[in-house]
Amino acid sequence: MFGVQFAVSSGRCTRGAFMVLIGVKEDFKRQLGCDYIMVIDTEGLKSPELAQLDESYEHDNELATLVVGLSDITVINIAMENCTEMKDILQIVVHAFLRMKEVGRKPCCQFVHQNVPDISAHDSNTRDRKLLLEQLNEMTRAAAKMEKRGKNNDKFTDVMEYNPEKNNWYIPALWHGNPPMAPVNAGYS
Repeated sequence: MFGVQFAVSSGRCTRGAFMVLIGVKEDFKRQLGCDYIMVIDTEGLKSPELAQLDESYEHDNELATLVVGLSDITVINIAMENCTEMKDILQIVVHAFLRMKEVGRKPCCQFVHQNVPDISAHDSNTRDRKLLLEQLNEMTRAAAKMEKRGKNNDKFTDVMEYNPEKNNWYIPALWHGNPPMAPVNAGYS
């Protein structure tokens, strides 16, 4: 994302969060109202290496709360390959949003759906957005119950500003077909 290269060993980073400052070009400084954008990467959530530790769940919640607390916008990258792992990560993020609501912040969240077969299939994507919102509502109720904050936290929109039509972005797969002989999808970029 943004051409940023974070340090990783093999596969996912598992040590928590990596941050990088990106300088804003002169043309956009006045428009954005800042000189730098800080990008924070938290691929370390639900890492297999930390899963054996007793406090890994609390560690993930604390890390997500720190990152969401520092952020103006949270971008959640949803790859369709592993739905169970994605649900776990979404629930951790909902915990962080609940904690932000408690201190009076309702952060903005954007969902980026990767490897979508047909980004122009409006009906299919609408159905997927509704399913995602139902799952987020379910996770919000579960997280609120665990955090003992069930009152007025029945829906995902209770803890953050979210519009299914405006807060979801779709990125097609890189390849048309199965690599290595498949052509590159021109719409990917």
